[in-house]
Amino acid sequence: MDKQKELDFMLHFAREAFLDEEVCADQLRSLWTAYCLHHGLDADTKAYDDDLMEVWKVVAEEEADTANWSSFGSFGTFMCAELV
Repeated sequence: MDKQKELDFMLHFAREAFLDEEVCADQLRSLWTAYCLHHGLDADTKAYDDDLMEVWKVVAEEEADTANWSSFGSFGTFMCAELV
């Protein structure tokens, strides 16, 4: 699978989804988890953090403060829950 296409799909999802709704936030985390598994990204590595920051930038524009996160740190914790 093309890494950039998969990341672009996830960024598009983040722009369009209502991330304050639990189901949408969970879907984004599932997309992220699959992305990391497809491309061999391990939590807390530079490549992982760089790609997660790209997702965060889009999320922060749309839903920077939800029941699941309120900062990049809490977003990172939410997103890696299925990976660690």
